[in-house]
Amino acid sequence: MKPKISNAMLNVWLAAMAAGVLFMEHFHRSPKFLIGTCAALVMCGIIFTWRRKNLTAWIIFPIIFFTLGGLRFSSVDNLPPNDISKFAGQAVQISGVIREEPQVKTLPNGLRQMRFVVDVQGEMQGGLILTYYPKENEQLPTARIGDKISASGNLKLLHNYNNPGQIDSVTRMKANEITARLSAGKQGISIEEVDGGLWIKFLRMVAAIREHYRASMAEVMSAEDAAAIFAMLFGGYAGLNPELVEDFQTTGIVHILSVSGSHMSMLAMATAWLCLLLKFPRGVTFVIGFFVIGTYAILSGLLPQVLRSATMGVLIFFAKTLDAEAEGARLLTLTALAMLINQPLLLFDVSFQLSFTATAGLMYLSEDLRNAMERLPKFFTEPASMTIAAQLASLPVIVWYFNQVSLSSVLANVFVMPLLEIVIIGGLLGGILVAVVPVAGKIFFAGEALIFGAGAELNRVFASLPFSAVQVPTIGLWAGFFYYAALILRRAIILLPIIFLIGLSVFRFGGELEVSFVDVGQGDCAVVITSSGKCLIFDTGGVREKMFDVGGRVVVPYLKHENIREVDKIFLTHVHEDHSGGAGSVIKKFPVGEVITAGESKSEYAAVFGIAEEYLPPLRAGHAGEIFNVDGVRVEILFAPNVGTGNEISNVYRVRYGGVSFLITGDLVKEVEAQILREGVDVQSSVLKVAHHGSATSSSEEFLRAVNPKCAVICVGYGNTFGHPRAEVLERLENLPTKIYRTDRDGLIKFKTDGKNLRVETFN
Repeated sequence: MKPKISNAMLNVWLAAMAAGVLFMEHFHRSPKFLIGTCAALVMCGIIFTWRRKNLTAWIIFPIIFFTLGGLRFSSVDNLPPNDISKFAGQAVQISGVIREEPQVKTLPNGLRQMRFVVDVQGEMQGGLILTYYPKENEQLPTARIGDKISASGNLKLLHNYNNPGQIDSVTRMKANEITARLSAGKQGISIEEVDGGLWIKFLRMVAAIREHYRASMAEVMSAEDAAAIFAMLFGGYAGLNPELVEDFQTTGIVHILSVSGSHMSMLAMATAWLCLLLKFPRGVTFVIGFFVIGTYAILSGLLPQVLRSATMGVLIFFAKTLDAEAEGARLLTLTALAMLINQPLLLFDVSFQLSFTATAGLMYLSEDLRNAMERLPKFFTEPASMTIAAQLASLPVIVWYFNQVSLSSVLANVFVMPLLEIVIIGGLLGGILVAVVPVAGKIFFAGEALIFGAGAELNRVFASLPFSAVQVPTIGLWAGFFYYAALILRRAIILLPIIFLIGLSVFRFGGELEVSFVDVGQGDCAVVITSSGKCLIFDTGGVREKMFDVGGRVVVPYLKHENIREVDKIFLTHVHEDHSGGAGSVIKKFPVGEVITAGESKSEYAAVFGIAEEYLPPLRAGHAGEIFNVDGVRVEILFAPNVGTGNEISNVYRVRYGGVSFLITGDLVKEVEAQILREGVDVQSSVLKVAHHGSATSSSEEFLRAVNPKCAVICVGYGNTFGHPRAEVLERLENLPTKIYRTDRDGLIKFKTDGKNLRVETFN
């Protein structure tokens, strides 16, 4: 009998394949170059190991999987010529088939939005996100999975906010074969009902079952409770209370609001307990558990992330039910290999990263932790050991994306999760009961709402505890490597390099100033970090109509990624939402020493921030000629209007460090530029933040010559409808000459200077 391939070797192959994907993603080499280089390495490996056959597999197969990873990445990254994304930037008429159940939600600005995932057919092909905004009194069109849909509009590529630590939603969409987006124009959408085959009818039946659950719950409980319980059952954040989501994030159990591996494991364990009570054999228990997980995955819509969660849940159930942890670990590695071979872009998907690392932690660490806590009560040790194991294994991923570790997660998992598990299992049974005995089912759902309310309130208490969640600095690549080495080898001594590397990220050396122009879309935001880590922010971004919280979902995560714990001052150029709208979230998340404004009323800023006036930090108007010195950095207010409305009231700031300076101009218009020059104000600067996103109303030739910058930064949204930046502005900048950077193309733009030399890094 041939010996099995060891799990260690499988893990090496998995690591080699991941390395191949990362290599091709970073260096963009041709497949021929990859095949040729790796073939040469294979030949060398065979030559050097032909006398020691036991080494051949350890050398040759990792090279083969490295090549496979690179080739698979190239095959999915290079889209065909007729892919829908190739027509971006054009006005198009598309028609296709609705792939998933349409989503309807009401936006913060009161508009209703319908969102479709469409498989485009015809000359153009591929996956597309189609959004439609019905008119105020318009009846929502009926749309089902499998129906045909047509619309026209300007086709755009999917686009991230490209800043470090931001979740890469574009790659995640691409992994699901979605590569473009379109907002339906004035003609709206046209939907044609299609009977469909057996598979389409089956998917529609499943969607109808989910809608049955949603409607039944909405009849007997509040809209917020119904949305939360539905999210726990089948996923989706529509209608959720933001404070509830934040509390769940703080205690580390936010995964319960979407279908995850923990759902699958919970259902399987409940099945295992019932089968144990009925004294079923282990094999029968596993089959029944597999059936339960499969049925739940079907009810949840068979989305890719659901299938991944179901797979991880089955693996854990297999290992625990059949006492086959070693085989379960092998299957985990093989499953990850199969997933990456099928879709290598999953390597960049945060849900895949968290699912895989958390499952690995449950496989490899939970038993040791349970044994270490054997003297504690069993009701505590089981959930605590699983929680700690999952968190330890996924810690670098959690820290990279969220810069937060929940210290209350053990409490939440021990005391809150059992209540929420009752809600989930009971909710699934309640949907069946309400279909058979409607009155009894409604009473049952009302009881579910009470249990959920108790769990949510208890979780709120845990979330409000001191140090419930702590902010931690980003763990870089090498720190992550040493961390996992320590975890695998169980050697605490290897943690010393991690502590040293984290220390390097916490303490800043070399006397350098960092000025980062953050990609906030169609808005402005510059973050200044001094050599000792003090933080100044110039404008905070924002989106019109309050449709997306840029401050909370873009600026705050970047500040945490940079390990900012408090903000010394916020300098705002003016009250417009694309410059000040994100400040409210920053103020809520960080202590802010002072806010300097352009002189608008306090009530105007309170409205834009979304914060009552009495809770605002010290806020006052800046005055021309004022100078602030912070940790060796000099901030000058070069211009501050006394009165005015609109963009002409923008403050103008200059940040100076040694001989290097940065000019922040807000939305300054040409008329005020001319006024500044007439008053003899010195505006010369090394770096210019181009006014008003490159609009033709700003950046006169005379003003640009007076600034005479080496570099110019244009903060502008990708695919914006304003035509920013204007061609004439770009031409004036190129004629200076100056190096032009744009957040829509370059992502975050970071300048580093010691006061003499200037370096530039871009994130995209």
